[in-house]
Amino acid sequence: MERINSSEKERIFKYIRINSTIMYVLAFLFVYFIYQFFTAFIAGQYYLRVVLFYHEVKFLTPDNSKFWYSDSALAVFSTGPIISMVFAFIFMMLFRKYSNTDSVIKVFLLWGVLHFVNRIIGSFAIGTIFLLYGSNLIADWLYLGMEFKILLVAMAIILLIVIGNFSVYPILNSSNSFSLINKRNRAEFIKNQIFIPWFFGSLILFVLFLPRFPLHELLINLSMLIMLIPVYFQFERVMIPNIEEEDYPENKTSWLLILLFSLLIIGYRIIFGKGIPFGTESENSLGVSIVIVLASLMIIGIIIIGIRSVRQKRKKVYEMILKSLPNDADMVE
Repeated sequence: MERINSSEKERIFKYIRINSTIMYVLAFLFVYFIYQFFTAFIAGQYYLRVVLFYHEVKFLTPDNSKFWYSDSALAVFSTGPIISMVFAFIFMMLFRKYSNTDSVIKVFLLWGVLHFVNRIIGSFAIGTIFLLYGSNLIADWLYLGMEFKILLVAMAIILLIVIGNFSVYPILNSSNSFSLINKRNRAEFIKNQIFIPWFFGSLILFVLFLPRFPLHELLINLSMLIMLIPVYFQFERVMIPNIEEEDYPENKTSWLLILLFSLLIIGYRIIFGKGIPFGTESENSLGVSIVIVLASLMIIGIIIIGIRSVRQKRKKVYEMILKSLPNDADMVE
């Protein structure tokens, strides 16, 4: 069987790292968007005035206000982690459904699961270690001692490592071909699918937050790295048939995907740069309407990309079937 040449292989891996980097950033923004929106929305239900910005949820209600009490604080700051657990489970089920397709959606779902998990566990660890506001407030309102917080942080880091260890197979399963994850190509695939997108995705997010420097949102990418480190040490141990397919997958970056990515980045900064207020009934209604519209546009865009991927796959299969059929001349002979 003729092996693919090095230049063609490099082209394929280039498309892989571009697509995965875009999906890393989109998944991060989606997770951040969901987490912060529900935090702001629940705060509004307790008549706590907040503004949802692109870099933070700013609480306008003073700490000594009568609207701040144990129940309201616990509801506000526990909503994000609870919602993240629900969405992580949903994304995990969707990834299993799309794992056998060539759609780039499965890469978005994979990064989405990892970001949701990191938003729950890594956020707490980072916030507690660096004493960042908004990450460890549940522990503060429950009046947990420093010794217990240190224990929880250690458990959180261990849990991230364990989850990272279990994510090795799904990461390999996010490829479109056995050829990309055989023993000869597996290390290159992991580098281009995971670690390079993590680095450049984190860099893009850093630039996106400028001129602000939200320390928590920048450091949370480090906790993501903690979860990815086991992948580096475990990916060769996963037992997958060492199959060399006749044709490598037609990995390519869709211009529609790049356009969607650019529009979302620009829209994200413009809309959330002004801030979406919550607190009164009118503000809550307007905020929910804006969020629904933005989420719908993002979901529609991803669905369109998924449909295009499925159609391209069906077209490829159809062409392969046609090539395998005998032509009229052969039938005559």
